[in-house]
Amino acid sequence: MEKVLEKHLDETFRLPGVAGVLCADENGLCLAAKGVAEKSAAGNIASIAKQAAQLHPNSSTPPVICIESETGSVLIKSEDDITMAIYKSSPT
Repeated sequence: MEKVLEKHLDETFRLPGVAGVLCADENGLCLAAKGVAEKSAAGNIASIAKQAAQLHPNSSTPPVICIESETGSVLIKSEDDITMAIYKSSPT
């Protein structure tokens, strides 16, 4: 599983504008991180995804959360028991 996860993270990290990627389990344990994504953020990322899902508990699809700032954005989504965060840098 680790090699498959690393392959997907590498593919995502190579996309234009992506500055970092992070993958966490349902408990917030960091499974992998690349680029500007800090492993210590895994718990917060997983928690944000869980809280957002509670806003619409009857939805058939998990929400995609976008946090924007002056320096870029973070896209967060959970699927099954894995939460992924994609850090995008702002165009300069």
